[in-house]
Amino acid sequence: EHMTDEEYEHKGVFTLAVDSQIKYYKTWDHAKVLSYAVYWGIAYLFLSVLGSRFVTVFLSWLIETTQNLHISLVTGIIVAVGMVLFLLPPIPGIPIYLAGGIVLVNVGRDYFGVYASIVYACFVSLIIKLLGCCMQQKLIGGTLGSNIKVRQAVGINSEGIRAMRVILSENGFTRRKVAVLVGGPDWPVSVLCGILGLNLFPILVGTLPVALLIVPSVLSGSCAYLGSLEEDGVEKYPFADTLGAISAAFIAGTMLYFTLSAVNAVKDTLENDKETIEAIPFDEAVQEADAEAVKVSEAYHRVTIWKEVPIFMKIVLILAVLCMTTCCYMLMIFGKRCFKDYDLMYTIDEHLDGNWINLVLPLGRVALLLFVISYALLLVFETWAKIKAKALMETLDESGTTPLLSE
Repeated sequence: EHMTDEEYEHKGVFTLAVDSQIKYYKTWDHAKVLSYAVYWGIAYLFLSVLGSRFVTVFLSWLIETTQNLHISLVTGIIVAVGMVLFLLPPIPGIPIYLAGGIVLVNVGRDYFGVYASIVYACFVSLIIKLLGCCMQQKLIGGTLGSNIKVRQAVGINSEGIRAMRVILSENGFTRRKVAVLVGGPDWPVSVLCGILGLNLFPILVGTLPVALLIVPSVLSGSCAYLGSLEEDGVEKYPFADTLGAISAAFIAGTMLYFTLSAVNAVKDTLENDKETIEAIPFDEAVQEADAEAVKVSEAYHRVTIWKEVPIFMKIVLILAVLCMTTCCYMLMIFGKRCFKDYDLMYTIDEHLDGNWINLVLPLGRVALLLFVISYALLLVFETWAKIKAKALMETLDESGTTPLLSE
């Protein structure tokens, strides 16, 4: 290929293309990129490694602990745990349904048989979901809805939530209302219903189609448990693995359909109900809180401009990324050398010598130590940055300068 005149006339150690990439790299917000790299590592560790392995140990312990308890007591425990988890904004419902499918079937098969116990687990999981909606709507949205932090967490002034307000305030059961109730994010939707003071019963009825997600989730958990049962070295329920895979695929498809339905409902409302949305007054208290948050964010950005960051703090953040990267690669490449193999039907006493910590092998402990070091270094950097940002804001307030424009 022939060089262009610009490439031919370019002078420097690197080619024009490489120089362009270097110039682009220099425009990055390096502190943010490096911080995000650590957070992505944390997400990978919790979702792909710690989540799967330690959740398996916890569920095996729960199965062992509850297997001699009465079904009513076990049901009460599952409902109580589900209620607590539903009150936490980041926790979705699927892990709760999976746990119900495992634990309730384990105990219930001695009372009802396997198939009836699966039906029972589906029913209990639906009740947990509806009770969770009640608590989110009445306890958080209805009682704590006057709290600015709660309204800010919901995003009461955002376009999407304002569109949801229009949808949820509709009388009866419209298609888009049901789509938002079953496909929208659990916590914000239920809390928003409470803030709006909507009648609870119609909201619960509109939420019932979520059973299409609950049933395969419970089935998936039940099949994971049934597939681990053996009799004389032979699988007791050979169909469980296949049915579990089908259920998992159905969960993914149902979640996608529900989510897309909710997104389309909000999108259509934003396009077709502009006047109604614009007529909704903005929450002034939340607007002020959001404006303050923007100021804080802008001040944080100013003090973390890479060329202004002290060399020591640069080293701290870079070391945090290096430690996290090493940790993740160790767990990906040497996973079997980091953790013991552990099945759902194993017991801590027999397979981990009575101590769940023995799940982590020596190499795994090194990887987790790197994780702790990485997170500690990130906290050091962020604490320094927040102190600097606060000092900058105080200086600007004293001088009467309010705009914090990005540099």
